[in-house]
Amino acid sequence: MPLFIVTCTDKEGTLATRLATRPAHLARIEKLDAEGKLIVAGPMPKEHDNLQAGFYGSTLIVDFETREALDAWLSDEPYLKAGVYGHIDVKPFIQVFPKG
Repeated sequence: MPLFIVTCTDKEGTLATRLATRPAHLARIEKLDAEGKLIVAGPMPKEHDNLQAGFYGSTLIVDFETREALDAWLSDEPYLKAGVYGHIDVKPFIQVFPKG
């Protein structure tokens, strides 16, 4: 069970594009969840109670057999293709808690 933490950073001024692309993005995340590969995923808003202020980006913890498989999946990410994400950082992750 190789886990990876994926931190995606939004480019400035891409809120409208993010919102327009969100349905396609969520469909891919839902599919990943249905495949049992998603541990956690969500956006990082600039203001918790005001989403119109924009987003810093998104964070995911995912389970992929290899880094290459994850990279292949990321290459089709709608936010990346639409120019929302300016940078994606991937690091190996070991889940210690919660146990089980």
